[in-house]
Amino acid sequence: MTELSQSGSSPTPTQAPQPRVLLAHGGAVIAGAAQRILGAHGFDVYVAQNEGAVRGRLAGERFDALVVDVALPGGFELVLPAREAGVRCIILVASVFRRTSYKRRPRRLYGADDYVEIHHLGDHLPRRLRAQLGMDGSDLPKETLREILATLEDHGDSRLRQQTPRGLAMLIVADLLLYNGDRITEARSVEDALSVVSEDLDGARQLFAQIRPDADAAGDDLVGQAFRELVSSLERPLSADSGASAGGPAPAEGEGN
Repeated sequence: MTELSQSGSSPTPTQAPQPRVLLAHGGAVIAGAAQRILGAHGFDVYVAQNEGAVRGRLAGERFDALVVDVALPGGFELVLPAREAGVRCIILVASVFRRTSYKRRPRRLYGADDYVEIHHLGDHLPRRLRAQLGMDGSDLPKETLREILATLEDHGDSRLRQQTPRGLAMLIVADLLLYNGDRITEARSVEDALSVVSEDLDGARQLFAQIRPDADAAGDDLVGQAFRELVSSLERPLSADSGASAGGPAPAEGEGN
């Protein structure tokens, strides 16, 4: 699109507006790093640190994309209001930095379009957003990318250790739900969901015990409790979820993962 210059003699190009991205993440350091790198890639980024703030901004403003930390309380439930608000692209962010036994290629994403690992916010997230929004690619200076990736690495794992026992269990289970979307959404009940992901729940319990052996020794099964709570909170009927996108499973996270 062009517009006339003040003299009216020749058209001058108008700059396309920056895509507006709402970043829903409760971790200030990680959110700040993601905001910085997305800004460098040409996105106009706004951060909301809780479910209520996200819903408020969706109700009053226009956004092209929503990026959601799955460990944000109520995070999975933000997909529907985002769609109703006209958001074109929704990407979920895994909450656990470490490799775990339950991480696999998700086949359903609770209505979102894609996902990224937390340690790939610096490189995969900008590419996924640009692809989903039909934008050309862009490069970031390597030294800037290295700096941001180092920040994510330093703070990604420490986030686990900073949690209360219950908070840690909720964070780990939210991550597990991301990777088990197909089995969770097809489950007829919470008990059915518990059964189909029992092995992965054991892996989640092992991770919890590694990080908080003191809390694990109490024998309260906080991971199991968190699973029941989070699955119960998901929108029903879960089986109506269409998956990652209308075309099928989400892309594999294989780019240097």
